[in-house]
Amino acid sequence: MLADIESLEAAKARLEADLLSAYAALHTIEEQQITALPAGSPSRMTGRVSSARVVGEEIALATGVGVGEVARRLSLATAARRHGAILAALRAGTTSLHRALQVSSETAALSDADVALVAEAVLAPSRDGQPLPQRTFITRLRRAIASVDGRGADERHTRARSRRGVFGRLTGDGMGCLTLVTDADAVAAVMDRLDDQARAARGAGDVRTLDQLRCDLATEALLLSHLAAQQPAGASAERGHSDSGPTRSGTSDGPAASSASSGSAPGTPGDPPAHPPADGSAAGRPAALVWLVVPFEVAVGASDASCELPGHGWVTAAHAREIISRPGSVWRTLPVDVRTGHAFSSPTKAYRPTRAIVAHVQAVDGVCRGPGCEVLATRCDVDHETPWPSGETAVGNLFSKHRLHHNLKTERIWSSRAVTSSDGPLAGGALEWTTLTGRAYLTRPKDWREGLAPPPDPADPPPF
Repeated sequence: MLADIESLEAAKARLEADLLSAYAALHTIEEQQITALPAGSPSRMTGRVSSARVVGEEIALATGVGVGEVARRLSLATAARRHGAILAALRAGTTSLHRALQVSSETAALSDADVALVAEAVLAPSRDGQPLPQRTFITRLRRAIASVDGRGADERHTRARSRRGVFGRLTGDGMGCLTLVTDADAVAAVMDRLDDQARAARGAGDVRTLDQLRCDLATEALLLSHLAAQQPAGASAERGHSDSGPTRSGTSDGPAASSASSGSAPGTPGDPPAHPPADGSAAGRPAALVWLVVPFEVAVGASDASCELPGHGWVTAAHAREIISRPGSVWRTLPVDVRTGHAFSSPTKAYRPTRAIVAHVQAVDGVCRGPGCEVLATRCDVDHETPWPSGETAVGNLFSKHRLHHNLKTERIWSSRAVTSSDGPLAGGALEWTTLTGRAYLTRPKDWREGLAPPPDPADPPPF
């Protein structure tokens, strides 16, 4: 059996070499297709989406492999000359795709000649002729890079520090990690607060990156320094519109049948609270805000479905009820169709999207309407599906689109269309995308009741 495992690992490596060749071939084909696309309107900017990103999205949608992993593979696949030795070893079954990707990633800043020297070092046989252990491989890789990289440790440290940032994640036990371990809602609140302040500072001209700003703001907060409580001059609660920039609305009705904020009155992130915070935070320093999706059934104890912290993860029903019952929590309602879980409200029209229109679109969509995208709608552009003035500035013609998917449509690399009632069962706010390869993907409005009992059959009469 051990011999079988060895043989299968070698066969897997050879198959993965074929996979990389297919990646490279698709990249070449789609690059040619993109080059041949019509230029569109004279005012349209070009080059907003790289061919590698287009191919990566295409492969990720077709296979379910993460976009980041696809990007790493594509980077290796399209650099066959630079990484010839490691790819040859992969085709021979003497190394793994995992190791080939490690070499490609770790040597990204090196010259082709230095990459060849590193590959020679890591592919050298072991003294006893046995397969090279992973720890030994890593040691060889890092030693070889340190030997050929004349810029030395100081510059590597500088490059690494430029990627500094604050990162938080929620864990499955209702907790979260942000350097220290605390309640999941606190982690979500801190990360959202840092992101809002970082974006506001960038908009005011700060040259630091978003990751650096988040890092610096979090460090100041942990050292009990005063956090800026005001938005920069000129910042607006409703940030731009639709077809040209990201749109945020801090006064959206919240994404739930009920929702709660942690110790703060509702309002645009960064605005002073309307009344003194219940959690005793210092005057002029508003408490951080966290949105929690709590369906009515969960709030009253009729269901124990897990509840969503949009953009962060999930907490148990018991934890959600504990959060929303804390002093200072603010509840907001979002009407939804009990049969479909889709948000609805009275549509409105305007020359530009009003706050009410933006809030409505974001509530209906929940996340980006691009295929496979989970970016929150509040962090997306609000795009006219049929360009204005042919298409109205109305709720039915506006969709939340992450900048990548917005640009893919604008550049005519991908196309999208709203599915109308005449299209039968696919109607009801559906958006159909067609990618460069001709694959079709359908996205629908967010189901705010997802996770509860299955909705009634649409053919059944409503329960009220």
